[in-house]
Amino acid sequence: MSKVKSFQLIFFVMIVLCILFPFIGQTSTNNSDDEKKPGLIKIELEDELGKDEMPAVGFLHDLHTQASDGDCTVCHMEKDNTIVFEFKRTGEKASMDFYHDQCIACHTEKKASAKKTGPVADQCGACHVAGEPEGSLREKISFDKSLHFIHESSERIKGMDLSAKDNCSACHHKYNEKTKEIFYVKGEEESCFYCHKSEKKDETRSIQEAAHDSCVACHQSFKAKSIAIDAGPVTCDGCHDNEKIKKIKKITDIPRLKRNQPDEVAITGWKADDQTKKNYMDAVAFDHKFHETAAQSCKDCHHETLKKCNDCHGAEGGEQKGGFVSLGQAMHKQDSTRSCIGCHKDFTKSADCAGCHSLMPASNSNPESCKTCHSIPPVQLESKDPAQAAKTALTDLSSNYTIVAEDKIPETVVIDGLADEYKPSRFPHRKVVQAIAKRVEKSGMANAFHKDQAGLCMGCHHNSPKTLEPPKCASCHSKVVPGQGDGSDAIFDGGLDGRPGLKGAYHGQCITCHQKMDIKSVVATDCVKCHEAKK
Repeated sequence: MSKVKSFQLIFFVMIVLCILFPFIGQTSTNNSDDEKKPGLIKIELEDELGKDEMPAVGFLHDLHTQASDGDCTVCHMEKDNTIVFEFKRTGEKASMDFYHDQCIACHTEKKASAKKTGPVADQCGACHVAGEPEGSLREKISFDKSLHFIHESSERIKGMDLSAKDNCSACHHKYNEKTKEIFYVKGEEESCFYCHKSEKKDETRSIQEAAHDSCVACHQSFKAKSIAIDAGPVTCDGCHDNEKIKKIKKITDIPRLKRNQPDEVAITGWKADDQTKKNYMDAVAFDHKFHETAAQSCKDCHHETLKKCNDCHGAEGGEQKGGFVSLGQAMHKQDSTRSCIGCHKDFTKSADCAGCHSLMPASNSNPESCKTCHSIPPVQLESKDPAQAAKTALTDLSSNYTIVAEDKIPETVVIDGLADEYKPSRFPHRKVVQAIAKRVEKSGMANAFHKDQAGLCMGCHHNSPKTLEPPKCASCHSKVVPGQGDGSDAIFDGGLDGRPGLKGAYHGQCITCHQKMDIKSVVATDCVKCHEAKK
C-alpha cells in the first residue's frame, strides 16, 4: 500500500472518530465517580431543550468549593450580611451569556496563572455533555431530636435576644407580611417545613433555599471566626453524604423539649356543647409525653402545624384546611405513618412483632383494639378535666396486663400428625411462648394492645377464639387438600378455599416466624433441628 493511500485511510478514520466522538479528550462529569457525589447540581435554564440547544450542565459544587478554599463569596454574593445562594446574583434571572461570562472568565484567569482549572471557551462539550446528568446520591439529612439538641445546647449559637436563656430565636421566627420582617414569639416555635415547602410559593422561599441560607451561612460565620469545633459542614457532602451522615454524633439522653404541650390529652371529634356526642366513639386517651420519646420529630405527627389535630380535621371532614380528611380518617389511615393506625402498623414490622403480625391479613381488624384507645366515655369527660380523665384511663390501661400462669402453658407439644420420613417434632411450646411474652413486655405499645398473654396465643392459633385451649392445627388444615391430591407436601398448596395443607401450614407459620423475628438458632434449611431423621 502506498504512503498516500495509508495517509488517506488514517485521515478517513480520524474523521469518522471525530463525528462519532466529537469531544474526545475533554473532561466530563458523566461516566465518572463525580456524577454520584452529593455535590452534583444540574444547571438547566429551560424546561425543555430544543434540538439546537446544548445539553444541561452537571455542575460539581464541592469540587468548586475546594478550588475556592471554601470561600462561598467567590461565587455567591452577600446581601444584608447573609450569603445569597444564587450564582453571582441576588435575584436577577440567569442567562446563558451570564453563566458563560462568569464561569469561563474564572477558568481563563486560573489557566493564565497556571492553576488547575475547568474548561474554557473552546471546550463546550466538557460541560455540556450529551445525555441527562444522572443526578447525585444526595441523601436528605434528618434534623431529628438529637441534631436539634446539639444546636439548642450550643453556647456558640446566639438568639436574637442575647439576654434570653435559650437560643431558639436564632432559627425560629415568624414573618410580618406588612413590614416584611421576621420576628420571634416565645412558645410558638414550629418546624421550618410548615412555612418553607419543597418548592417556592409566592414570596416564601423553598426549604432548600431557606435551610442553605440559614444553616450554611451560620456554619460559614463560625468558620470565618476560626472556630473549628461545632462549626458545622459547609460542603454538600457534609450534610448529604450517607457515610458522613452516619458519623454525626447521636445524643440518646435528650431532655424533653417543652413547647406548652400536654402530658396527656383526650382526643375526640365532638365538643362539650355537642348534643349528638352519644353518636361518636368514646374519646381517646393519648399519652403525648410517651409518644414524644417514640417520635424523632413533632413533624412525624403534626405534619402541617403544631395545632391540635381536630383544628384541621373535623369529626365529619369537609374542611379545606384539613384536605377534606376527617379526624377519623386522619387517625386510622393504614398507609400513612402520620396516622395512629399507620404508625402502629409500621411498628409491627420490627423483629419483635413481625413473627405474628407479618402473617396476619392486612384487612384483619380486631374490634378489641378499638377499646384500647377509645377508653373515655362522654360522661367521664363531662365530670372531670379532660387531661385528668385521659391520665386516669392511661393508668388503668398500663395496669391491666394479665399474665398466664406457667402451669397453664403446655411445656412440650409433640407434633406427629405427619411423621413419616422424619420423627415427630417435639415443640418446646412453653419456652417459645415465654420468649414471645418477654419481647412483648418490654414494649409499652405491645403491652397496651395485648391486654393479656392469652391474646398472644392467637399469633399462631389464628382464626380461632382467644382461649388457653385452642383447636389443633389439623382441625382446619388437612393432611390431604380436597381436590388437590396430597397437597400436604406443598408449603403453600391451597385447597378449594386457598387454605394450605397441614404441612404447608406448619412450615409456613414456623419458618416465616423465625425469619421475621431474626432467629438464628433455627434456620429454614435445618430440618433435623425440629424433627430428627428416621434411621
